Amino acid sequence: MRAPRLALLASASLLVAAGAAHAQDPAPAAPPAPQTAPADAMTPAPGGFTDQELKKFDDAMTQVRAVSDTLNGAQPTPEQQAQMASAIQDSGLEVTRFNAISTAVSSDPELAARIAVLNTAPPAPGTPAASVTDDELTRYVTAMTQIRAVTAEVENGQATPEQSAQLTAAVQGSGLEVERFNTIAQVVSQDDYLQAKAQLIGARAEKGVSQ
Repeated sequence: MRAPRLALLASASLLVAAGAAHAQDPAPAAPPAPQTAPADAMTPAPGGFTDQELKKFDDAMTQVRAVSDTLNGAQPTPEQQAQMASAIQDSGLEVTRFNAISTAVSSDPELAARIAVLNTAPPAPGTPAASVTDDELTRYVTAMTQIRAVTAEVENGQATPEQSAQLTAAVQGSGLEVERFNTIAQVVSQDDYLQAKAQLIGARAEKGVSQ
């Protein structure tokens, strides 16, 4: 069982690296709305944003950030304000709705992960990545959550017998064979879409635990 244990340790670092690569930069502030909306109107209920709204937001944010990145901390000129406002209007979102989504995304990893999934092309049929089912990916992420907790305590890259047993138990508890788990770990490390979906599954699981 030594080889599978080494693979488990390696896969833990792969998922951690994937998460870091997909971390969202703080969103720049959008132009102020022409009129001040009531606070309740700008605070959507959990899960209240559709995929279409999130895609429109992200498309507009790409253009808003392009303008914001040129400011270097300075106040935007009237022309730059107009460019950012135009990007939002062209997306089909009201400025107040855009600001509401921006505020929510900055504090909700699930929304950021949903956007990442929307912006990533699914794997082509017949590829190893396409063979990973949603159920398998969920089981993999659940096991990885436990594995990361164990590997965080590993010193000098060498797991103790007890830690090795915990790593193996995490995979066995997921219902995945060790070989399949390691295959999924390798595929996830190479596929942006699966990485994005894994982040979304993890974010939803963490939110469920905290609520």
